[in-house]
Formats: sequence, C-alpha cells, structure tokens
Amino acid sequence: MARLRGGYTNGELNAAVQKIRSGEAGKLVSKKTKIPYRTLMKWVAEAKKGIIRSPGRRGPAPLLPSEAEENLCEWVIGRQLVGKPAKRQEVIDKACEISSLLFDKDVGDGWYKRFLERHPTLAPRVSQSISKARNAVDNTDVQRLFNTLLKLYIEKGFSRENIFNVDETAFQTTTKSKKVLAARGSPNVWHTDASAGFHLSIVACASASGLVVPPVFILPGKTVRLTVMDGCSISAAAVTTTESGFMNGELFLSWLAFFAAAVPASIKRPLLLIMDGCSSHYSLEVVDTATELGILLVCLPANSTHLFQPLDIAVFASFKGKLRRLVDTFTSDGGEYNIDKATAIKLAGLAWEGCNLGRNIVAGFRGCGIFPLSLVKMQNSLDQFERNGVPTSARRATWLQVKETVQQEVLALPPPRIKTRQRKTATVSGKLLTRTLLTEIAQRQPKKRKRATTKYTEDDGGALAPETREAIV
Repeated sequence: MARLRGGYTNGELNAAVQKIRSGEAGKLVSKKTKIPYRTLMKWVAEAKKGIIRSPGRRGPAPLLPSEAEENLCEWVIGRQLVGKPAKRQEVIDKACEISSLLFDKDVGDGWYKRFLERHPTLAPRVSQSISKARNAVDNTDVQRLFNTLLKLYIEKGFSRENIFNVDETAFQTTTKSKKVLAARGSPNVWHTDASAGFHLSIVACASASGLVVPPVFILPGKTVRLTVMDGCSISAAAVTTTESGFMNGELFLSWLAFFAAAVPASIKRPLLLIMDGCSSHYSLEVVDTATELGILLVCLPANSTHLFQPLDIAVFASFKGKLRRLVDTFTSDGGEYNIDKATAIKLAGLAWEGCNLGRNIVAGFRGCGIFPLSLVKMQNSLDQFERNGVPTSARRATWLQVKETVQQEVLALPPPRIKTRQRKTATVSGKLLTRTLLTEIAQRQPKKRKRATTKYTEDDGGALAPETREAIV
C-alpha cells in the first residue's frame, strides 16, 4: 500500500481511528503513530457519522476516467497474453488517443508514472526475446516426453541418483550498459568491458540428486598450452579443442566416455542422460557408444530447453551471474581488459564452484517436472509460457468485444500468432534414442529427385546448342 504524504498508510490511519473509538486517548495514539492529532480527530468524527472512507489523493483528479484507465490496464495485460507486451510509449500514445476523444488533450510521462501508481497490478519488466521456433512447443510434445520418461522410470527403475542432464553454455563477457553511481550532472558516463578474442564452451552435467560431473572446457583451434589448466580450481575438469570451440559429434563420443568414467561405479547402471536435440548429440555412433557404456539417451522436445532443461532453468543464470562479477573484479582490481584462455578457464572454474550448482540442479529437476516426474508441472510450465507469465488471477480483457470507438479502434489487440508446424520430417524430440529409431528416421527421408540440366556445346556455326542430360541432385 502506498504511503500518504504524512508518512503513514490508509491502513495505519484506520487502525488508529479504531483505537480512539475503542477508548484510547487521541493524543496518546497520535504520539505513538505519528499521525497528526487533528487528522485523527477529523476521521474519528467522520467514522461516528457512519462514513468510512479513505483519504482522497491530493491534487486534481486524473484526466482519464477510472473506467478508461481500467480498460487501458486490461489492454496492457491482453498485449502480454498474445506475446506482444506494450512499451511505455505505446501506453502513453493510447492514453493520448483516448484523452483526445474526450477532452482534446494529451498526457505525458507524469500521467504514466501516476497511472502505474494507481494500478499496482502493472509493473515494468524486461522482456525476453523468444524466437518463433521456441513458441511452437505444444501439449503433444509435453505428453510425448512425459510418456517416454514414465515408461523408462517404471521399466528401468530409475532414481534421482542415475538421472542426468547435460548442456553447454558459453563464457561471455558483458557488453551491455550497467547501472552505476556517478557525480550528479554528469552528461555521459562510460565504462570499459573486458573482452575475450575466442569462444569458450563449457559442458555441464549433473544428476537429480545433486551429483555434479566435472566440466569440460572446449577451446577453438587444434592446440593448447600445457599450462592452460594451471589456474583451474576444479581438479577433475578437462579441456579439449574443436575447430570452432563448439561441441561436435566426434567430441560428444569422447565426452560420453568421460561422463561414464566420472560417475561413481556405486551408482546403478544404466544411466539416463537427458539432453537437447543438437545435431551433435545423436547419431548411430552416439547410440552405439552410449549402449556400450550403459547410458540411455532421451532428447527433449525441439526448442523447449527454456521449459524442460534443468541446467538451463536453474543453473546457468546463477553461474553466469557469478562469472560476470568475477570478470568485473578481475578488470577493476588488475586493470586488465584482455582475457586469455588460461584466465577464462580460471574464472569459469571459480564461478563453477561458487554458484551452488548441486543444490540448484536438484531444484531445476523438480521445477520442470523431470524428477520427481510430474505431468502437472510440465503442463504448468508450458501454460505459464503461453500466457507470457500473466498471473492466472488476471482476467482476459473482455471489454475488447464491446462495440465502442475507444475499445474497438484504439485499444484493439494485435491478432494472435497462429502456430504452424514447419518441420515435415520425423523428429527425435521427447523420445528414447535407439539404433532402430535412427534407422527408421533415415529410411523416411525423401529420396533424391532427378532433374534435367542443360549442357551446352558449340556447333559448327559457332552457336550454342542445348544438350539435355540427367543429373542427380
């Protein structure tokens, strides 16, 4: 509840009035609550007349009628529901259109600030950019993933100790603006960010019980210095290279062997490894290697890692936050702004150990419904995402169906996006990867078509004559 000009809330004022009416001395109550005595006695007199109301706001009444502001508030919520949240200037523009129809006046930033105060259900937020593909996840994908995991949990008797999630993240130095303290009146405040001239991938893996597999750092190139790991505080961590610094199919085969060796032999086999559908994660070679090592592979639905990937949901945000703070400390204390490979691995190792990864991954498995397995939590995650985070208590803008000028022409919502399936081929998302499954998918691929191409030859007259032949594309 907003505090009044005198430093007290409406609730505190009403409570003080009830104390006086119950027999307490007005001056004593005024001294305890720091509410002026005359103000208290004024509202005591009003209460004795049966008039129970809160003090009105100071100053003139809002320009727009309360009903118009309620409609505008619901329009903002409606925009959020259809995945196109309104910006500050868009709200001001709509309010100006309404006020122009009513009073031929405009509103500005002051009205916007007071509008948010009058409607605490609205609050500024930073929206996350989501691609169209990520918006294509539906309940069928959720049900398929749930059925696959349920069957495995029952048939194989999986527990929290032998269910793992693997994902990759990157070492990134922040380049966006920061909020800082500066001298008042400073026209322009700048800062220098540290930079790394290479891409560093970090392979993370952990179980639903909180067991964390040592990370693997992937650097670009073909060679590394023998001292590149000297500063890493994680004794069992490993480093490797690929041409781009990203995971590939050949490296994933090696990582599977590293993963199987890192999990203690006391943990019952087979192990269940849940991962995204990156092309490097599944092939006949990967399935054969995993089978030999006692590992079962399950791919999450395509473009659903923001919903069902425990590492993505509960671990990487805190890891990257810790890493950013370490990079800031590195630049501010040492005055260095160029980060080499050894320093990047050292900072990533410190962030790894300082982000409570084991505790967070347990919460991630539980939150996305992977373990304990919960279809309700899976569907709730999808539902909340489709509602764009709008609380269920916020009702849909029913006023949009009213045939009035303001509500139809000014506050109309953009049309909702129609979900379409672009992929025509088979998918492995939400399924257990086996050699049989991959062979079936390969057989379903469309056969290559023949098309006619033209080959030109030079005739006796110097002209080019077409000669048609068949070519395989």
